[in-house]
Amino acid sequence: MKKVVFAMVMLITILATSSGALEWKSRFGVGVRGPLMAPMVKGADYKGYNISKEPFMMGLGGNLELKYGLSNNLVLGLSAGYWYSYDDTLSADDQSFKLNKKDNASTKLTVIPIGLTGQYYFIPESNIQPYLVAGLGLDLATYENLIINEKYSSTDLNGKVGAGINFWIGESFAFDIGGRFSYLLTNSSNDIPSTWHDIGDFSETSNRPFLATLEPGIGFTYFIGGARDTDKDGIKDKFDQCPDTPFGALVDSYGCPLDTDGDGIYDGIDQCPDTPKGAFVDIIGCPLDSDADSVFDGLDKCPNTPLGVEVNASGCPLDTDNDGVPDFKDQQSDTPAGALVDEQGIAIDSDKDGIPDGIDKCTDTRLGVKVDEFGCPLAKPITDKIILNIKYAAGSVEPDEEATKVLDDLAERLKVYVDTKIELNGYTDALGSARSNLKLSQKRAEAVMEYLRAQGIAAERMSAKGYGEDPKFFIADNDTPEGRMKNRRVEVVPVR
Repeated sequence: MKKVVFAMVMLITILATSSGALEWKSRFGVGVRGPLMAPMVKGADYKGYNISKEPFMMGLGGNLELKYGLSNNLVLGLSAGYWYSYDDTLSADDQSFKLNKKDNASTKLTVIPIGLTGQYYFIPESNIQPYLVAGLGLDLATYENLIINEKYSSTDLNGKVGAGINFWIGESFAFDIGGRFSYLLTNSSNDIPSTWHDIGDFSETSNRPFLATLEPGIGFTYFIGGARDTDKDGIKDKFDQCPDTPFGALVDSYGCPLDTDGDGIYDGIDQCPDTPKGAFVDIIGCPLDSDADSVFDGLDKCPNTPLGVEVNASGCPLDTDNDGVPDFKDQQSDTPAGALVDEQGIAIDSDKDGIPDGIDKCTDTRLGVKVDEFGCPLAKPITDKIILNIKYAAGSVEPDEEATKVLDDLAERLKVYVDTKIELNGYTDALGSARSNLKLSQKRAEAVMEYLRAQGIAAERMSAKGYGEDPKFFIADNDTPEGRMKNRRVEVVPVR
């Protein structure tokens, strides 16, 4: 017998393991449970017929059960059934776990049990689920005296607890092995006389021949309806990891919607399944192009391009000279790289030197001053003394041609560097009188100043002074022609 039971348990376990577990939630089940009921927990001695305590034997019967899943863990159960048992008038020992026989009975016990329970299932995702049960029951009992052919009735309220293991087999069938323990809480009504086996007041629980029953058994349940697929995606809810998939969306093996092009619209709903990554789409998954420039919104860095304007791959209007003004607005399409432009794309030249701002490194050049490619004056600042060894014609104080070239360049430099002032110092050699040489050096210095004034240099920026033949200013040997030539000079000295 043990081998048969073991083989049945193994077979059921294999079947349950190979099938898919289903959900309890929102499902109705109809089932049966049985077949044993064992009276337990003695109350008072059961007197008469020379017996002692707890005379009723293990009974047979079964329950019809209705179940409804409140969640995948919690199930509400309603049951009603029929049980019967006998006492044994010849036995003096505890009869609770002996199967009933009518042969030696004086009393037949029949019970219609009605129960309302809550069942909590652990591991709802598994095919094999341990569970606990608890609830209340109402027992409608009849005690039939077989000796004098009389019947008495009793209605009792009891509390129920239990445990077991549930096995899913297929999509609509489950079976469980477990036990339930019912304990008498109170008597609602009875018509049993106190003389019956000298029990006294039958409503007193302490006077009962037994106070509880143990109901070991097997339950079989059939569930109405197959496995649910709430979102109709072809994946049963039990296995669906994305149970709210929109209708029509294609899903993977886990029930999660596919979005091949990553645009947020699921495959099956997406009517443009090859949308470039990053493009914005409408509700059917097709890319948006608000400015109709053929570059999709989300990829278009210039989403407000005027209609018909040619754009680059980023959706921005072409700007051939890269001056920040698009070609369709640019009135100077060949602006040099780096030049600043106005809103029409025309290069700005603040100092009017021909070099645009942005390229011009000297943006405050005076009007008319010649500049280099960077907008800076060609003329260099005057930082060092300039010596003019002028070859004067006989009786002349005017600069010679060679000196005027130097003075012309000097005038240009003074025009650029307007804060620079100069001193014009005249010197002679030692030939002639000192007095005449002093006058001559003064005139020669003044002649240079007049030449510069004629070139546009303001007189207040210049001073002229002659030092004659003062030996302390000689720069060469005055006893040689070469030395005297060097001593005859006009020096231009920059001052601030």
